[in-house]
Amino acid sequence: MLPTFKLPALLAALLLAGACAPLAPPPSAPDAPLAAPPAAAATGQHYRAVITAVSDGDTVRVRTAGGQTRRIRLAFIDAPETTQPHGMESRAALAALVDGREAEVEIIDTDRYRREVARLRVDGRDVNFTQVQNGHAWHYRSIAKHNQRKDDYAHYATAEQYAREQRIGLWRQPDPTAPWDHRRTRRKADKPQ
Repeated sequence: MLPTFKLPALLAALLLAGACAPLAPPPSAPDAPLAAPPAAAATGQHYRAVITAVSDGDTVRVRTAGGQTRRIRLAFIDAPETTQPHGMESRAALAALVDGREAEVEIIDTDRYRREVARLRVDGRDVNFTQVQNGHAWHYRSIAKHNQRKDDYAHYATAEQYAREQRIGLWRQPDPTAPWDHRRTRRKADKPQ
């Protein structure tokens, strides 16, 4: 315990140090404060936005009417990674459907990367479903079974089965590797021994 006569001196020193602290940010700090990331929309919310970029066959960037930029992961589907066979074709197919267009965004969830997981509709057309139907993505059954309506789930599963049978898109390959398997293999290869 500090002696009582030193306590007032210690408090005075602490107060003085706080009063002398610089009010302006240090020179190495940016002039403007960093903007907080945009607040994610609530699950079940719908909003309209313009697609500003397509990252791959199941991820886009949008700009809301309020000017916010948001990253969207298409719900219920998983497209090949851009480094996989058919990955760039899947990205190009999604871009042809949505890039620069206005879409209705229906939030299903938010993923661990803080992307909104959503269904996109352009001109009333379910873009996520279209990617599966045209053979540019898998129906992501292991995820969809938890949060996709049963009738919707069956609709997507039927679309994937049709694309497989007709050998459309990625199904032209003899034995395409699902993106989740590709990512798992890559993680194992990157893991230190």
